Amino acid sequence: MSRALILILLLVGLIAASPPHKYTKKKGGKGHHYWNATENDALYTWEQAEGYLECEEFLNFPNLGQETKDLTLDERGYVRKQGKPRALEHMCPTRDCVPDVNSTEESPGCGFKRRTLKSGNWTTTNINLGRVDWFRDAYKRLAPYRGGEGNSLKTRIGMGVPIITKWYLDANYTVISATMSFYVPSLYQKNPPASLNKDVRVEQWDEVVTYSRTWGGTRDDVEYWPQSAKQFDYLSEALSREDLKWYSYLRLTGSYIGRKEVMLADRDIVVREIKEKGPDSGVESE
Repeated sequence: MSRALILILLLVGLIAASPPHKYTKKKGGKGHHYWNATENDALYTWEQAEGYLECEEFLNFPNLGQETKDLTLDERGYVRKQGKPRALEHMCPTRDCVPDVNSTEESPGCGFKRRTLKSGNWTTTNINLGRVDWFRDAYKRLAPYRGGEGNSLKTRIGMGVPIITKWYLDANYTVISATMSFYVPSLYQKNPPASLNKDVRVEQWDEVVTYSRTWGGTRDDVEYWPQSAKQFDYLSEALSREDLKWYSYLRLTGSYIGRKEVMLADRDIVVREIKEKGPDSGVESE
């Protein structure tokens, strides 16, 4: 599988996983399913919304003489071809976010956010890449656990954000498997109910340092999906410039309402996990 096809798989997964975007809270609707994009744009700068200072080489000024009224410009005057992502500060007070996903940890360079995601319990299912609707299929398999009918408590427990998909690559950078995971909410973290579905498992993830990039907007935006396909390239370029090492055979994507992320994991931490768990780690040895 070529590198281009890997990006296509990631892109299709993000499209399939994205719920319909709603921008204002509707009467009778659950608050966390609705958000006000205008409010988000007014309250947060691009740097605050993204969580990092974007590198200038990834941006462009308007062309000389070009009309700017129909362009989206950031605070520095650069053209932004994708929508402003929903700020985590705008989201996490009303959602059960993964611990430290909204970390204020300072990144060592531009173009990415460095975060230490704490150890925690997740519900996970394998993605069947042979299905056309493989992403939505996995999502629906996980949903009964959060809804109550699929867990041993028979109680609706909800889920935290983001939804994380892990992509496992072999030595040729071919996608060999993938998983989708929901974060077990804080109320049930210490003692999560068992899964009643043999294809859905509860697993504890070790603490890991991640490097991420984000983008926003809606699926109707012309540049939304073309821009998203470039994010892993931008991320690896930004990390290389700072001489940071990431694990080559594992890629992650995170999905929120109004915000999408690509993530790479710190190499040393993943390598240590491989040495401790061996084949059970599920990832290729470097």
